[in-house]
Amino acid sequence: MATDTVNKESPEWVKLEIQKIQLHFVSALQRVESDINNHFTSLTTELEAREPESTKTSSTKNSKNEIKECRVFIPRNSILTDLFEISHIRSVRNVFAAILIILVIQEILHDIINEGRIDLDFDIIFECFEKLHIALFVWLIMQLMTAIVVFMGFYLWAYQRCNFRKSLKMYDTIWLSIYVLYIMLFLILPCRQIVEHNLAIASALIILLEQIRQLMKTHSFIRENISKNLSLIDSKTNTFVCPDYSKYLYFLFAPTLIYRDEYPRNATIRWNFVVQMFGQVLASMFYVYCVVVRFCVPTFSDLNRNEITLPIFISVLFNSIMPGSLFLLLGFYGFLHCWLNAFAEMLRFADRMFYKDWWNSTSFANYYRTWNVVVHDWLHTYVYREIYVLIGKKNRAFPSICVVLLSAVFHEYVMMFALGFFYPVMFLLFGVAGLAFLFLLPRNPGVVFNILIWLFLFIGVGLQACFYFMEAYARRSCPANNTFWDKVIPRSFVCRVSLPTGNLLHIDL
Repeated sequence: MATDTVNKESPEWVKLEIQKIQLHFVSALQRVESDINNHFTSLTTELEAREPESTKTSSTKNSKNEIKECRVFIPRNSILTDLFEISHIRSVRNVFAAILIILVIQEILHDIINEGRIDLDFDIIFECFEKLHIALFVWLIMQLMTAIVVFMGFYLWAYQRCNFRKSLKMYDTIWLSIYVLYIMLFLILPCRQIVEHNLAIASALIILLEQIRQLMKTHSFIRENISKNLSLIDSKTNTFVCPDYSKYLYFLFAPTLIYRDEYPRNATIRWNFVVQMFGQVLASMFYVYCVVVRFCVPTFSDLNRNEITLPIFISVLFNSIMPGSLFLLLGFYGFLHCWLNAFAEMLRFADRMFYKDWWNSTSFANYYRTWNVVVHDWLHTYVYREIYVLIGKKNRAFPSICVVLLSAVFHEYVMMFALGFFYPVMFLLFGVAGLAFLFLLPRNPGVVFNILIWLFLFIGVGLQACFYFMEAYARRSCPANNTFWDKVIPRSFVCRVSLPTGNLLHIDL
């Protein structure tokens, strides 16, 4: 009997001993790390003390004007991948999974009680992906253009450039004009197909997001390789630099927007991890569908039949904050974590830093840098740094403003063609309010400022969800006049507007 008790308790005893050993090992490592840091600190202090004063002054001035180096790719996991190794953090994900299960059970019980059967209505999903075959065909054409035309064009430019040494300026100007024309056509023609075929929102987003992704990859490939050929023109040999096509093709599908000839690669592919990531992408999409059906559709369909007063609008706005916040979190987790990690695993791409700990941000400047590292690296390398150098390395505010405005313009560009109408909510919140918070909100660490960032984010996504859903339902119910102004003026503000009879404005949709 005593032997059985010892056998049952032995696994627990082993676990306790292992934990004690781990704690002892971690504390020992921390002591070693502390000693090393102290030695390096003392060494640095001694070297600075011996450094001449003039060198100190010049280095201080230069450090103020220096900006961080371009992206360096090293093998590393995404932050959430490491955090999910901790059971306490996994429990947070489990909470969201439990909420999804509750939403599904609620919808099933609602159907059984009201209709006597389970009515799994996925009409919204089919409506959002309407004419998907057209979107996939347009995507295929864009992909072929990026994979073949861009590479062949760069190869021809580099190969023939040595034959035009006497008229290089004219030669480069002609090819620059061709490049600009290609960018313009790549922006215009897909959008024309979206408008002509009246593609649904999800089908249009496939084209628009892939369009921007391929344009950014095209510019990165050309920008990184063009300087290599410009440096060869002084040599007398007829050599040129053009990467292997296999490297370019790998870059087109790799989860990065910065071109390099080589990236750190993993040794094997964990196909179970790939299936898990794609499964969570589908779960995130289904989660969004449940939130839309449960919270957004009933609210805005009822709102469409009633007169809207200011108290009703405020109530709808705050009711939109929770769905909008879930859209933000699910979009981050489904795309920036699961989708990109799935492709990184399939391509054995080892650098998984697609985002940083943006949830700990205490300023909008840090939030913009850490929310989407993939896009931020591109903007920093090819917009911020280029403008910073062009203006003489004297001002950092102007390049920052240009980056935020450019990003806001393309966010609004995507929303405009995806939704089929112009309603600059995204631009005003991102390019105006966000830009103001970027410079006016103090950059102080602490809990209070982190709470403020979350508060502003929730209000912002709530405003976007509220205004865009209101306008979408107004476009369905209010008659169109088939004019240009009907596309650019919000119909939710001009459809059946009556003057206020009291102190509040009444808008009847």
